[in-house]
Amino acid sequence: MLIGATACGDGRGATVTGQACAVARRLGFHVHLHLYWAPRRIGVAPRPIEGTALLSLALHIVSASGFGLGVKAAGLHKQDLIVVGGMNYILAAVLAAVWFVSRGSIDIGWAGGAYGTLNGVVYFVAYFFLLFGIKHQGIAATGAIVQLSVLVPILASIFLWMEYPTAMQLAGMTAAGASIALLDARRNILGEVVGGLRWRLLAFFVLVGGSRLFAKAFAELHVPDEKAFYVFMVYASSGVMSVVMLARHGRMPTLVETAWGAGIGACNMIQVTFLLKALEELPGVIVFPVSACAGLILTAVVAVVLLRERPTRRLYLGIVASAIAVVLLNWQPAASP
Repeated sequence: MLIGATACGDGRGATVTGQACAVARRLGFHVHLHLYWAPRRIGVAPRPIEGTALLSLALHIVSASGFGLGVKAAGLHKQDLIVVGGMNYILAAVLAAVWFVSRGSIDIGWAGGAYGTLNGVVYFVAYFFLLFGIKHQGIAATGAIVQLSVLVPILASIFLWMEYPTAMQLAGMTAAGASIALLDARRNILGEVVGGLRWRLLAFFVLVGGSRLFAKAFAELHVPDEKAFYVFMVYASSGVMSVVMLARHGRMPTLVETAWGAGIGACNMIQVTFLLKALEELPGVIVFPVSACAGLILTAVVAVVLLRERPTRRLYLGIVASAIAVVLLNWQPAASP
Protein backbone atom coordinates (compact mmCIF):
# COMPACT_ATOMS: atom_id res chain seq x y z
CA MET A 1 0.00 0.00 0.00
CA LEU A 2 1.02 3.61 -0.35
CA ILE A 3 2.76 5.13 2.64
CA GLY A 4 2.30 8.85 3.30
CA ALA A 5 -1.18 10.21 2.84
CA THR A 6 -2.55 6.69 2.75
CA ALA A 7 -0.70 5.49 5.83
CA CYS A 8 -3.13 7.61 7.84
CA GLY A 9 -5.68 8.44 5.15
CA ASP A 10 -7.36 7.33 1.97
CA GLY A 11 -5.45 9.49 -0.51
CA ARG A 12 -8.25 12.01 -0.79
CA GLY A 13 -7.56 13.99 2.33
CA ALA A 14 -9.53 11.67 4.58
CA THR A 15 -8.08 10.38 7.83
CA VAL A 16 -8.70 7.04 9.46
CA THR A 17 -8.87 6.32 13.13
CA GLY A 18 -6.09 7.22 15.52
CA GLN A 19 -5.73 3.53 16.34
CA ALA A 20 -4.88 2.68 12.73
CA CYS A 21 -2.34 5.52 12.59
CA ALA A 22 -0.78 4.31 15.82
CA VAL A 23 -0.41 0.83 14.35
CA ALA A 24 1.20 2.31 11.26
CA ARG A 25 3.67 4.25 13.38
CA ARG A 26 4.56 1.16 15.41
CA LEU A 27 5.35 -0.60 12.13
CA GLY A 28 7.74 2.22 11.33
CA PHE A 29 5.79 4.04 8.63
CA HIS A 30 6.42 7.76 8.25
CA VAL A 31 4.83 10.48 6.15
CA HIS A 32 7.42 12.52 4.29
CA LEU A 33 6.63 15.87 2.70
CA HIS A 34 9.70 15.73 0.49
CA LEU A 35 9.52 13.81 -2.76
CA TYR A 36 9.97 10.26 -1.52
CA TRP A 37 7.59 7.38 -1.51
CA ALA A 38 7.52 3.97 0.15
CA PRO A 39 6.76 0.89 -1.93
CA ARG A 40 3.78 -1.34 -1.35
CA ARG A 41 5.64 -4.02 0.61
CA ILE A 42 6.48 -3.60 4.27
CA GLY A 43 10.18 -3.56 5.03
CA VAL A 44 11.34 -2.08 1.72
CA ALA A 45 13.22 1.21 2.08
CA PRO A 46 11.71 4.39 0.58
CA ARG A 47 13.19 5.46 -2.71
CA PRO A 48 13.15 8.65 -4.80
CA ILE A 49 10.13 9.28 -6.96
CA GLU A 50 10.52 8.21 -10.57
CA GLY A 51 9.93 10.65 -13.40
CA THR A 52 6.69 8.91 -14.39
CA ALA A 53 5.07 9.94 -11.09
CA LEU A 54 5.88 13.61 -11.60
CA LEU A 55 4.79 13.31 -15.25
CA SER A 56 1.42 11.90 -14.15
CA LEU A 57 0.95 14.78 -11.73
CA ALA A 58 1.94 17.35 -14.37
CA LEU A 59 -0.45 15.86 -16.95
CA HIS A 60 -3.27 15.95 -14.40
CA ILE A 61 -2.61 19.62 -13.61
CA VAL A 62 -2.38 20.68 -17.25
CA SER A 63 -5.46 18.74 -18.40
CA ALA A 64 -7.58 19.82 -15.41
CA SER A 65 -6.78 23.46 -16.17
CA GLY A 66 -7.28 22.76 -19.86
CA PHE A 67 -10.95 21.92 -19.30
CA GLY A 68 -11.95 25.37 -18.02
CA LEU A 69 -9.52 27.17 -20.32
CA GLY A 70 -10.89 25.19 -23.27
CA VAL A 71 -14.44 26.28 -22.47
CA LYS A 72 -13.26 29.89 -22.20
CA ALA A 73 -11.36 29.65 -25.51
CA ALA A 74 -14.36 28.09 -27.27
CA GLY A 75 -16.46 31.03 -26.14
CA LEU A 76 -13.90 33.50 -27.49
CA HIS A 77 -14.12 31.70 -30.84
CA LYS A 78 -17.90 32.23 -30.85
CA GLN A 79 -18.78 28.56 -30.48
CA ASP A 80 -22.12 27.43 -29.06
CA LEU A 81 -21.00 26.46 -25.55
CA ILE A 82 -24.17 24.42 -24.92
CA VAL A 83 -23.32 22.19 -27.88
CA VAL A 84 -19.60 22.12 -27.04
CA GLY A 85 -20.36 21.13 -23.43
CA GLY A 86 -22.75 18.41 -24.54
CA MET A 87 -20.22 16.93 -26.97
CA ASN A 88 -17.60 17.12 -24.22
CA TYR A 89 -19.56 14.79 -21.95
CA ILE A 90 -20.67 12.47 -24.76
CA LEU A 91 -17.12 11.98 -26.04
CA ALA A 92 -15.76 11.69 -22.49
CA ALA A 93 -18.30 8.91 -21.95
CA VAL A 94 -16.99 7.10 -25.02
CA LEU A 95 -13.39 7.39 -23.77
CA ALA A 96 -14.45 6.23 -20.29
CA ALA A 97 -16.24 3.22 -21.77
CA VAL A 98 -13.19 2.23 -23.80
CA TRP A 99 -10.98 2.54 -20.70
CA PHE A 100 -13.45 0.55 -18.58
CA VAL A 101 -13.79 -2.44 -20.93
CA SER A 102 -10.10 -2.51 -21.92
CA ARG A 103 -8.90 -3.18 -18.37
CA GLY A 104 -9.38 -6.93 -18.73
CA SER A 105 -11.73 -7.32 -15.77
CA ILE A 106 -15.13 -5.69 -15.39
CA ASP A 107 -15.96 -4.97 -11.75
CA ILE A 108 -19.34 -3.38 -11.14
CA GLY A 109 -21.29 -2.69 -7.97
CA TRP A 110 -23.93 -0.47 -6.44
CA ALA A 111 -21.39 1.95 -4.91
CA GLY A 112 -19.66 2.78 -8.16
CA GLY A 113 -22.97 2.94 -9.99
CA ALA A 114 -24.85 5.08 -7.46
CA TYR A 115 -22.13 7.56 -6.54
CA GLY A 116 -20.80 7.73 -10.10
CA THR A 117 -24.28 8.56 -11.42
CA LEU A 118 -24.84 11.21 -8.76
CA ASN A 119 -21.48 12.75 -9.56
CA GLY A 120 -22.29 12.76 -13.26
CA VAL A 121 -25.57 14.59 -12.64
CA VAL A 122 -23.75 17.19 -10.55
CA TYR A 123 -21.05 17.60 -13.24
CA PHE A 124 -23.72 18.18 -15.89
CA VAL A 125 -25.65 20.79 -13.89
CA ALA A 126 -22.47 22.53 -12.69
CA TYR A 127 -21.35 23.06 -16.29
CA PHE A 128 -24.08 25.67 -16.85
CA PHE A 129 -23.06 27.56 -13.72
CA LEU A 130 -19.45 27.33 -14.96
CA LEU A 131 -20.51 29.12 -18.16
CA PHE A 132 -22.17 31.86 -16.12
CA GLY A 133 -19.09 32.23 -13.93
CA ILE A 134 -16.71 32.42 -16.90
CA LYS A 135 -18.89 35.04 -18.60
CA HIS A 136 -19.08 37.36 -15.60
CA GLN A 137 -16.05 36.58 -13.41
CA GLY A 138 -13.61 35.10 -15.92
CA ILE A 139 -12.04 31.65 -15.81
CA ALA A 140 -9.25 32.75 -13.41
CA ALA A 141 -11.66 33.71 -10.60
CA THR A 142 -14.07 30.88 -11.43
CA GLY A 143 -11.18 28.43 -11.22
CA ALA A 144 -10.44 29.76 -7.74
CA ILE A 145 -14.02 28.97 -6.72
CA VAL A 146 -13.57 25.42 -8.05
CA GLN A 147 -10.51 24.87 -5.87
CA LEU A 148 -12.13 26.44 -2.80
CA SER A 149 -15.01 23.97 -3.08
CA VAL A 150 -12.84 21.47 -1.16
CA LEU A 151 -14.43 23.18 1.87
CA VAL A 152 -17.65 21.23 1.24
CA PRO A 153 -16.25 17.70 1.80
CA ILE A 154 -14.07 18.96 4.66
CA LEU A 155 -17.09 20.36 6.51
CA ALA A 156 -19.17 17.27 5.68
CA SER A 157 -16.41 15.01 6.99
CA ILE A 158 -16.65 16.69 10.40
CA PHE A 159 -20.29 15.68 10.81
CA LEU A 160 -20.49 12.45 8.78
CA TRP A 161 -17.16 10.77 9.46
CA MET A 162 -16.00 12.59 12.61
CA GLU A 163 -12.83 13.77 10.87
CA TYR A 164 -11.84 16.98 12.61
CA PRO A 165 -9.76 19.62 10.78
CA THR A 166 -6.16 20.28 11.71
CA ALA A 167 -4.89 23.70 12.76
CA MET A 168 -3.58 24.20 9.20
CA GLN A 169 -7.00 23.40 7.75
CA LEU A 170 -8.66 25.82 10.15
CA ALA A 171 -6.22 28.49 8.92
CA GLY A 172 -7.15 27.45 5.38
CA MET A 173 -10.84 27.94 6.13
CA THR A 174 -10.08 31.45 7.35
CA ALA A 175 -8.07 32.20 4.21
CA ALA A 176 -10.89 30.73 2.09
CA GLY A 177 -13.39 33.07 3.72
CA ALA A 178 -11.14 36.03 2.96
CA SER A 179 -10.64 34.94 -0.65
CA ILE A 180 -14.38 34.50 -1.20
CA ALA A 181 -14.95 38.04 0.11
CA LEU A 182 -12.21 39.37 -2.19
CA LEU A 183 -13.68 37.60 -5.22
CA ASP A 184 -16.75 39.79 -4.60
CA ALA A 185 -19.58 37.79 -6.12
CA ARG A 186 -21.76 40.90 -6.59
CA ARG A 187 -19.72 42.31 -9.49
CA ASN A 188 -18.47 40.99 -12.81
CA ILE A 189 -14.95 41.19 -14.20
CA LEU A 190 -15.62 44.77 -15.38
CA GLY A 191 -16.69 45.87 -11.90
CA GLU A 192 -20.36 46.09 -12.90
CA VAL A 193 -23.08 44.92 -10.53
CA VAL A 194 -24.79 41.80 -11.96
CA GLY A 195 -28.12 40.63 -10.59
CA GLY A 196 -28.09 37.03 -9.36
CA LEU A 197 -24.32 36.65 -9.73
CA ARG A 198 -23.74 35.93 -6.04
CA TRP A 199 -26.26 33.10 -5.67
CA ARG A 200 -25.28 31.50 -8.99
CA LEU A 201 -21.63 31.39 -7.98
CA LEU A 202 -22.66 30.05 -4.58
CA ALA A 203 -24.65 27.30 -6.32
CA PHE A 204 -21.61 26.51 -8.48
CA PHE A 205 -19.45 26.32 -5.35
CA VAL A 206 -21.89 23.88 -3.69
CA LEU A 207 -22.25 21.73 -6.82
CA VAL A 208 -18.51 21.35 -7.36
CA GLY A 209 -18.05 20.70 -3.66
CA GLY A 210 -20.85 18.13 -3.87
CA SER A 211 -19.01 16.26 -6.60
CA ARG A 212 -15.97 16.06 -4.32
CA LEU A 213 -18.23 14.89 -1.49
CA PHE A 214 -19.63 12.04 -3.61
CA ALA A 215 -16.07 10.99 -4.45
CA LYS A 216 -15.23 11.08 -0.74
CA ALA A 217 -18.31 9.01 0.16
CA PHE A 218 -17.39 6.44 -2.50
CA ALA A 219 -13.85 6.24 -1.12
CA GLU A 220 -15.21 5.65 2.40
CA LEU A 221 -16.86 2.43 1.19
CA HIS A 222 -13.41 0.96 0.37
CA VAL A 223 -14.29 -0.74 -2.92
CA PRO A 224 -11.23 0.06 -5.08
CA ASP A 225 -12.20 -2.59 -7.65
CA GLU A 226 -15.17 -0.41 -8.62
CA LYS A 227 -13.06 2.69 -9.29
CA ALA A 228 -13.12 2.30 -13.09
CA PHE A 229 -16.87 1.62 -13.00
CA TYR A 230 -17.34 4.76 -10.90
CA VAL A 231 -15.47 6.89 -13.46
CA PHE A 232 -17.44 5.29 -16.30
CA MET A 233 -20.76 6.04 -14.61
CA VAL A 234 -19.74 9.68 -14.00
CA TYR A 235 -19.41 10.28 -17.72
CA ALA A 236 -22.09 7.82 -18.87
CA SER A 237 -24.75 9.64 -16.83
CA SER A 238 -23.58 13.10 -17.88
CA GLY A 239 -23.26 11.85 -21.45
CA VAL A 240 -26.86 10.55 -21.55
CA MET A 241 -28.17 13.87 -20.23
CA SER A 242 -26.10 15.65 -22.87
CA VAL A 243 -27.69 13.58 -25.64
CA VAL A 244 -31.15 14.58 -24.37
CA MET A 245 -30.07 18.22 -24.09
CA LEU A 246 -28.69 18.33 -27.65
CA ALA A 247 -31.86 16.68 -28.99
CA ARG A 248 -33.92 19.43 -27.34
CA HIS A 249 -31.45 22.07 -28.53
CA GLY A 250 -32.76 21.43 -32.03
CA ARG A 251 -29.67 21.13 -34.21
CA MET A 252 -26.76 18.87 -34.90
CA PRO A 253 -23.29 19.95 -33.77
CA THR A 254 -20.94 21.22 -36.45
CA LEU A 255 -17.57 19.62 -37.11
CA VAL A 256 -15.80 22.53 -35.38
CA GLU A 257 -18.04 22.25 -32.30
CA THR A 258 -17.41 18.51 -32.19
CA ALA A 259 -13.67 19.15 -32.32
CA TRP A 260 -13.89 21.62 -29.43
CA GLY A 261 -16.01 19.16 -27.47
CA ALA A 262 -13.54 16.35 -28.19
CA GLY A 263 -10.63 18.42 -26.93
CA ILE A 264 -12.41 19.45 -23.73
CA GLY A 265 -13.74 15.92 -23.21
CA ALA A 266 -10.23 14.51 -23.62
CA CYS A 267 -9.02 16.94 -20.93
CA ASN A 268 -11.85 15.70 -18.72
CA MET A 269 -10.85 12.05 -19.02
CA ILE A 270 -7.08 12.64 -18.99
CA GLN A 271 -7.17 14.65 -15.77
CA VAL A 272 -9.14 11.91 -13.98
CA THR A 273 -6.94 9.12 -15.33
CA PHE A 274 -3.67 10.78 -14.38
CA LEU A 275 -5.00 11.89 -11.00
CA LEU A 276 -5.61 8.22 -10.19
CA LYS A 277 -2.18 7.34 -11.59
CA ALA A 278 -0.47 10.08 -9.56
CA LEU A 279 -2.18 8.88 -6.38
CA GLU A 280 -0.84 5.39 -7.00
CA GLU A 281 2.73 6.71 -7.02
CA LEU A 282 2.65 9.80 -4.78
CA PRO A 283 1.11 10.50 -1.38
CA GLY A 284 -1.98 12.67 -1.28
CA VAL A 285 -0.13 15.23 0.86
CA ILE A 286 1.86 16.03 -2.29
CA VAL A 287 -0.76 15.46 -5.00
CA PHE A 288 -3.66 17.55 -3.70
CA PRO A 289 -1.88 20.74 -2.53
CA VAL A 290 0.41 20.81 -5.58
CA SER A 291 -2.36 20.12 -8.11
CA ALA A 292 -4.78 22.62 -6.53
CA CYS A 293 -2.29 25.47 -6.21
CA ALA A 294 -0.48 24.84 -9.51
CA GLY A 295 -3.78 24.41 -11.36
CA LEU A 296 -5.14 27.66 -9.97
CA ILE A 297 -1.98 29.59 -10.89
CA LEU A 298 -1.70 27.97 -14.35
CA THR A 299 -5.33 28.82 -15.13
CA ALA A 300 -4.90 32.42 -13.99
CA VAL A 301 -1.66 32.94 -15.97
CA VAL A 302 -3.03 31.47 -19.21
CA ALA A 303 -6.31 33.38 -18.81
CA VAL A 304 -4.48 36.71 -18.46
CA VAL A 305 -1.66 36.15 -20.97
CA LEU A 306 -3.39 34.20 -23.75
CA LEU A 307 -7.14 34.68 -23.27
CA ARG A 308 -7.03 38.43 -22.61
CA GLU A 309 -8.77 38.40 -19.24
CA ARG A 310 -8.19 41.50 -17.14
CA PRO A 311 -9.20 40.78 -13.52
CA THR A 312 -9.55 43.69 -11.17
CA ARG A 313 -6.98 44.22 -8.39
CA ARG A 314 -9.50 42.81 -5.94
CA LEU A 315 -9.91 39.66 -8.04
CA TYR A 316 -6.12 39.25 -8.21
CA LEU A 317 -5.95 39.41 -4.41
CA GLY A 318 -8.80 36.89 -4.20
CA ILE A 319 -6.98 34.48 -6.53
CA VAL A 320 -3.76 34.73 -4.48
CA ALA A 321 -5.70 34.20 -1.24
CA SER A 322 -7.41 31.21 -2.84
CA ALA A 323 -4.06 29.66 -3.75
CA ILE A 324 -2.93 29.97 -0.12
CA ALA A 325 -6.25 28.61 1.14
CA VAL A 326 -6.27 25.49 -1.06
CA VAL A 327 -2.75 24.54 0.06
CA LEU A 328 -3.71 24.89 3.74
CA LEU A 329 -7.03 23.09 3.28
CA ASN A 330 -5.34 20.11 1.61
CA TRP A 331 -2.41 20.03 4.02
CA GLN A 332 -1.91 16.78 5.92
CA PRO A 333 0.72 16.71 8.68
CA ALA A 334 3.50 14.16 8.79
CA ALA A 335 3.01 11.38 11.33
CA SER A 336 5.32 11.25 14.35
CA PRO A 337 8.01 8.54 14.21
